[in-house]
Amino acid sequence: MDAKSKNVLIVELNEFNTDIIQSAVNQYSLPALAKIWRFPKVHYKSPDRYNSGYLEPWVQWVSIHSATPSSEHRIKHLGDVPDLTFKQCWEVLSDYGISMGVWGVMNGACQSAKQVPFFLPDPWTFTEAAKPTALNNLLELPRYVAKNYQHLSKMTLLKKAWKLFAFIATSRQGSAIFKEVFALIKSLIKHGKHHYVFISFFDYISTLLFSEYKKKYNPRVSILFLNSLAHIQHHHWHDGPEKVTPEILHGLQQIDRLFAHLLKTFPHDAIVVHNGLSQMNTNHEKPWVLYRQKDPAAFLKALGLPIVRVEQHMTHDGHVFFTNAKDCDDAFTALRNATIAEKSLFHVEKNAHDDCKLFYQLKFTDMLPDKNITFTFQEKEYAFFSYFDEIVTRTGRHIPMGTIFSDTLVFPDQLYNHEFNQYLYHYLLPTEYPLPMVDKVMPREEVV
Repeated sequence: MDAKSKNVLIVELNEFNTDIIQSAVNQYSLPALAKIWRFPKVHYKSPDRYNSGYLEPWVQWVSIHSATPSSEHRIKHLGDVPDLTFKQCWEVLSDYGISMGVWGVMNGACQSAKQVPFFLPDPWTFTEAAKPTALNNLLELPRYVAKNYQHLSKMTLLKKAWKLFAFIATSRQGSAIFKEVFALIKSLIKHGKHHYVFISFFDYISTLLFSEYKKKYNPRVSILFLNSLAHIQHHHWHDGPEKVTPEILHGLQQIDRLFAHLLKTFPHDAIVVHNGLSQMNTNHEKPWVLYRQKDPAAFLKALGLPIVRVEQHMTHDGHVFFTNAKDCDDAFTALRNATIAEKSLFHVEKNAHDDCKLFYQLKFTDMLPDKNITFTFQEKEYAFFSYFDEIVTRTGRHIPMGTIFSDTLVFPDQLYNHEFNQYLYHYLLPTEYPLPMVDKVMPREEVV
C-alpha cells in the first residue's frame, strides 16, 4: 500500500512520560509498546507554563484539535468547548469530504462536522451527546461516575450498568469483553479495589469497542483517546522518576495489550501516538494534596448558596449554575473570600458567555494533619473534612513538553503542539496544505 493512501490511526495516550515507559520497556516484556517506541520520534512543546492555568490536558488537546494556541482559543476548563470559535480537525477535514472517527477525545465537540460516522465525547463534556445515539449507553455510566464518584447512588449505578451491559452484550466485542471481566477480577484480587485497576480495564474495553466502530465505518482518520496512564502517573509514581512501580507496570501492561490489539487489527494504518503534554515526577517537591468534595451540590447548599445544579469535573473543580446573575455574582464574591489556615480556599472565575455560570476550584493543596480543621465562609466555621476527602498526594505534574511517535507521517524535529494538525492535513491534503503554512486555523465561519 502506498504510504499516502493509508488510513491514519491517532492514539492520544494522554500525558505519557517517555522515560518511565522506556525504563519499563527495558525491564519487562512489553513488545507492542517496544515496537511503538522504535518509531521515529519528535518532540513538541506548549507556549503555556505551569502557573498559567492553561497547562492542563483539557486545554492542550483543544489547542491540538483546533490548531490554535490557548492564547487564541481561550478554552480553559472542561465543558467550555461549546464556546470554542475555531474549527477542530474533524470539522476541517469534513469540509474536504474526509471522514474521521473520534473516540473519547478530551474537551471535544462534534459541532458542524458531517463526515464523522462516530463520535464519543469524554465523560466530562456534559453538553455533548455521543454519535450514533447507541453509544450513549456506553457513555452514561462513566459520565455518572465521573460526576459523582464520591457520592454514588447504588440504584442509579445499577440502572446505568444494565444499559452498559446490554450495549456490550449486543456488540461484536461482547464475548471478548466479558472474558476481560475475569481478568479484571484477577487484577482486583492482586492489586486491590483501586481506581487505576478500573481505569486501565476501561481503557482496554474502550479500545475493543473503538475497533468495532472503526472496522464498521472505516474512516480515513481515527482518534482514540486513552487516559489511564496519566491517572497512574499522577497518583502512583511514588518511587522516583525512573522507577516502575507495580501500579505503573500494571497500567503499561494493559496499554501494551491494547497496542498489540490495534497493531494486529489495523496492520496497514499509518500510526501516530502522542501525548498532548507530559508529566514530571514530583517526589522532590513540596507535597501537593488533592482534596475533592464528597457531594458538591450538598456542600454548596450547606453554605446557603441558591444553586440550580453543579457539574463536577475530573479532579477538584466544577461548574455551578444559578437562576440569575445576582445570585451568581454573590456566590462569586463569597466563594472567593472563603479561607482555610489563613489561605484562600477557592479559585473562582465568572463565565464570559453565561452570567449565571461560575467555575470554581479548590485552591488549597497543603497537607492537613489536623482532621478537625475548619474553614471560614461568610464569617461562619465549617468542618473541612465533613465536606471534603483527601484523595491523593500527587506524584506527577504537568510539563509543557510532549512527544510524537509515527511510523508514516513526518513531523519536524521541534514544533508547538498546536501545529500538529499542519502535518496531518499535509499528509491528507498536500496540495491544499503545503508546508510551511500558517500556525492557526481560521475561525469557523471563515473556513472554506
